[in-house]
Amino acid sequence: MRWAWAASSLLAVALASCAKAPVRSDPPLYNVDATRPASPRYVTFLLPGALTTADIFHSARDWGGPDHLVVEYRLPGMQGEPVSPPLDITQSALWVADLANQYPNARIQLLGYSTGAVIAIEAAGQIDNSDRVKVVAVSSATPFPGAVSAALRGGVEVIRSALAIGSLNRQKVWEEYYKTLYFGTGWRRSPEKRDMAGRLEEVVKGRVLAPRGGMGRAQSGSLLFWTPSQAALSTRADITFYHGGRDPVFRLAAIQRLAARFDATVCILPDEGHLMFQSQPGLIERIRRHFAATKETESC
Repeated sequence: MRWAWAASSLLAVALASCAKAPVRSDPPLYNVDATRPASPRYVTFLLPGALTTADIFHSARDWGGPDHLVVEYRLPGMQGEPVSPPLDITQSALWVADLANQYPNARIQLLGYSTGAVIAIEAAGQIDNSDRVKVVAVSSATPFPGAVSAALRGGVEVIRSALAIGSLNRQKVWEEYYKTLYFGTGWRRSPEKRDMAGRLEEVVKGRVLAPRGGMGRAQSGSLLFWTPSQAALSTRADITFYHGGRDPVFRLAAIQRLAARFDATVCILPDEGHLMFQSQPGLIERIRRHFAATKETESC
């Protein structure tokens, strides 16, 4: 059956993650603005998740100015980046930290989504004087076996989506699965959400592309066996998690356990799924205020 790609892709990702990958020499970090401030007071890194770009962060791409440098990370296979070499979380975190360390007097803001949140957490452990660092991790991945469990659950959900629409067409199945990512677990039991899903279907038709060309493996293989490094666990950075109570990919309970290891705050959006930047466009403004707040005035 065609939907077997959902299950077989997990094995392929696992095998790929064990293989020795080529090493990229130039970091895929790009200034959002054409000009780079010489001595910025703030440096913000936008770190997207699998199958997304920095566009997912909406207005955060416009935060730059004379004293604020905004940098975006591009995952393999996205925005013209080659699919190979695949993502290496440790190397990606070092690239971010190396650039941040070029600005020793700047406040560093790491905004990561899903896989990008893990890069942010690891980078925080490599940045000098990490008490000047703030991390916001949205819909973050969780340590091993979190990504493995997520892949298995995702395979089951893809099959369930295929059965729900009575089709094995990859694109149609992925668009149906997108509803689960958007609305979260249990959405089919809610008449209101089923109605909203019907409207969402018209919006995303033909615009949400299923993983292709090895992008899933390239962007997720390094995540499968990730656990926080000792450097990350030792950081003095201010870390906050924003997570959906109905996230079908990385479960809230696992995020709460991860946050406890960092003495970090978890801001829960109780009725949200994994795609919170899409389902809650106002979230980015909340995050902007969070970055601007002092430790004493921070709140969810």
